[in-house]
Amino acid sequence: MNKTIISIEVQDNGDKEATIIVRGERNNQIMFEEKFDSKDEEKHPLRLHLLKNRFINKFPKLGDSLGIICFRKLFNDITTRSKIKANPDYRD
Repeated sequence: MNKTIISIEVQDNGDKEATIIVRGERNNQIMFEEKFDSKDEEKHPLRLHLLKNRFINKFPKLGDSLGIICFRKLFNDITTRSKIKANPDYRD
């Protein structure tokens, strides 16, 4: 059986700047890695510990998924508040 993993790693110092790393793997072989610098004056990057607490108190009643909420937040951070760092790694 083949195994594909798309991972998203967020590195921050607790402020409103972060590095977001998107990595794609297939059968334990890294296929690509892209890094994004994210900065927003108003919003923090994904703070999973706080989002989880809000989710537990509010969203299950609405029928939403914590995973989907995280993906939406990260996708929005990457597409609207980030720029790709130089030299993405696309491996053969």
